[in-house]
Amino acid sequence: MKAIIIGFVGLLGISCAGKSEQVPVDTSKHVGLVTLESEHPFQVLYSEGHLPETKKRAALVAEAYTYLSQIMGDKKDFYVLVLSQNDWADNAYSPAPGMPEYYKGNLITGAGTNALADDYADLLASFPKEHTEKIYEVYGNNAGELDMRLFFDKLAIHELTHNFQDPKNGEGYSISRWLEEVHANMGLYAFYKEKRPEELKYILTLVDFSCSNPPPDLQYTSLEDFDTHYFDIEPTNYGQYQMRFTQAAQHIIDSLGADILKPLNDFIIQYDESTKEKYSTAEFHVLLADKVHPYFADFVDTW
Repeated sequence: MKAIIIGFVGLLGISCAGKSEQVPVDTSKHVGLVTLESEHPFQVLYSEGHLPETKKRAALVAEAYTYLSQIMGDKKDFYVLVLSQNDWADNAYSPAPGMPEYYKGNLITGAGTNALADDYADLLASFPKEHTEKIYEVYGNNAGELDMRLFFDKLAIHELTHNFQDPKNGEGYSISRWLEEVHANMGLYAFYKEKRPEELKYILTLVDFSCSNPPPDLQYTSLEDFDTHYFDIEPTNYGQYQMRFTQAAQHIIDSLGADILKPLNDFIIQYDESTKEKYSTAEFHVLLADKVHPYFADFVDTW
């Protein structure tokens, strides 16, 4: 996602098939990083001392890029940055070390520590053990501790999908923040369902648990609230939205197939933030159902 605004996930992305000229990238975040020599269709920079992890992360993004670009078209003008905790403050946008994010042509992921994964591990450990047996079965290590990086590190593919929404590596948004996030989670789910189904449990187990055990007294719950209060949503509330968006993305992909990623991506690109003034909420929902798929009329009605 663009810069992660509240310690959870990020935004933005687009398809750019047939594009010949390069588009600008924010290179201010590249200072002091090492260039990885590779044949990936994007450039990779990393924190010194983290070469093995960089190769692993870059290979994952390259695999997902190949899959998603076959559906949505090429969008090669971006960098992958793999950052240590020490470099995070200077070379990333969000304040949450290790949390994947996307902004202005930079897909950023962490090497080693993921602050939000550690916070979630502490939170889940506070639940009664009888409520978290499945969580420990999926995310527990040999020491009986939770390694929630198994979930949060995979969000790099969510951020890669934002990159497809962003053909000009700009700072703008679409007509709807929630639509961007649902689409990004669709890309995440579709890739793991198709290419790494054995790893889907690391995504869906936490999502299902979170949706079944929502935090009490959430301030915002509607799609309109998410768009209106995007920049001031409290982190726990934002995280719960993302869990629900991921569950919704699963249902959309399972119902319509992965090819729905492209018309929705095209819609996000075409109807940018400037079009908000042209449509009421109801008109936007009708437009979405008409231009992308009628399924989305039911989606917004039953949210």
